[in-house]
Amino acid sequence: MKAWKLNLPEGIDQLVLATAPQPTPSEDDVCIKVAAVGLNPIDYKLAHWGYATWNYPQVIGLDIAGTVTNVGKDVHHFQPGDRVMAFIDPRDGGGFAQYSKAKAYAVSRLPDNVSFTQAAALPCAGYSAWIAIHDKLRLEAGQSIAVTGAGGGVGGFAVQLAKLAGATVYAIADSQHHQRLLSYGVDEVIDPQTENIAMRLIEYTEDNLVHGVIDCVSAKSGSTMSALVRYNGHIVMIADQFNQIPLLATTKALSLHEVALHGTYSHGHIEHVQHLADIGNQLANLVSEGKLDAMVDHVYDFDQLPEALKHLKEQQHSGKLVMTVS
Repeated sequence: MKAWKLNLPEGIDQLVLATAPQPTPSEDDVCIKVAAVGLNPIDYKLAHWGYATWNYPQVIGLDIAGTVTNVGKDVHHFQPGDRVMAFIDPRDGGGFAQYSKAKAYAVSRLPDNVSFTQAAALPCAGYSAWIAIHDKLRLEAGQSIAVTGAGGGVGGFAVQLAKLAGATVYAIADSQHHQRLLSYGVDEVIDPQTENIAMRLIEYTEDNLVHGVIDCVSAKSGSTMSALVRYNGHIVMIADQFNQIPLLATTKALSLHEVALHGTYSHGHIEHVQHLADIGNQLANLVSEGKLDAMVDHVYDFDQLPEALKHLKEQQHSGKLVMTVS
């Protein structure tokens, strides 16, 4: 089969399209003919960082959608021909290939009317957004949140899920994303390039501030946003970590959260990975019902991976980038 291999963890230019053996399942694996893969910032970051368990050249890629080809002897709830998606174990990688595999308990089913392109956009960003909204914030109808970096994958899914939960949503994103965000029903959009975020949120909330923040930008951004969260509120960090707890987080009794999907495999247990698959099932159903936009901005061909990752790194897109696999 063909697969994208990282020769050395020295960046995107170390990726080469090469041949690789087709994976075979262990007893609890599902093998998948990959139709589409989702692209995420973690992909170009891992191209630079590598992973401690990788042997080079290493096939990379985490978000896959496709058709089951065969299963391990202990797998009874999937069979060849099933349409599925998965966020695969980063320690193994292997998504940017014509065939891949995942643990059966990590795999989600796809409704017939959800395309592989839509499905590939969901796992990493969609799962992170779901965990932020439902597991960390435990957002309820009538509460309010602000989402920084709302034009990206996690931010875009987060504002949609928050609106579905009945929350008031303030989306912070560059102006190029505003039309799409408003189409999701967000209550206000704020352009960080031309507007004062603090002044706008104080104005919009009538000085009541927000119940929570999902920060998809940086630790500096998250620290700044802590001033805009009400007492006993929450901050969920997506793209970065706090090296130092913001002073206001202590004095305002804020709860600080992080979302790290890779830790689900390296530090979690089977039930934590199963939870990701359950989230995948729910997200796919929401897409099927027309309640969630998969936000696919551009679709690349299989031989365009380096170009696609460079485009992703430039952050000039809106929503998600996906690559089809032939």
